[in-house]
Amino acid sequence: MTKYDEVMEKLEVTPEMRARILRNVEAQAAQPRKKPNRLRRFAALAACLAVLLVGAMALPKFISSPVPEESETMIANGMVEVASKEELSEAVGFPVKSAQSLPFFPQSIYYTSYWGEMAQIDYANGGSTACFRQSLGEEDNSGDWNEYPAKESFTVNGCAVTLKGERDSYTLGIWSDGTYSYSLSLSAGQPASVWAELIEGVQ
Repeated sequence: MTKYDEVMEKLEVTPEMRARILRNVEAQAAQPRKKPNRLRRFAALAACLAVLLVGAMALPKFISSPVPEESETMIANGMVEVASKEELSEAVGFPVKSAQSLPFFPQSIYYTSYWGEMAQIDYANGGSTACFRQSLGEEDNSGDWNEYPAKESFTVNGCAVTLKGERDSYTLGIWSDGTYSYSLSLSAGQPASVWAELIEGVQ
């Protein structure tokens, strides 16, 4: 026999104890139940109304937000992609030229405005790519600060041109006409004679 059984065997409930227990049970049953806290109800209702109010105020702004036109796509960091050279000229505020002569026939052409200050036209055909840039001023706008083993300078249509790349295989050309700066980068290097034709073809 366990200690619990021994204790329960010795435990006796007298008539007085039974009467006291019954009175306590009846008293507990007779006590009225507490009504729900109205303050909590009002607080929850107020929170719901606040959420609805904020949503109602934000909805008109969301609906009225202008949707970019299909011909103009915001990319990031002030870059805007447009559908044509004419739209690119409007985006940057000056007439944009383009590379009419390339060492490959472009299947895809992309027009991008950078901060409304620089025009970029990307040409692609498979693994062959070219990137043409134009901006106001005479500073180098290529964004290419690599050190190249070979450089060559010559003049095309009165513009001083600097080529960078491998010897007789240049991948970057930089020049200015005094008003605008230009740069053209190629995925495949070309000799200076080909570069002269490429730059003459920028119109």
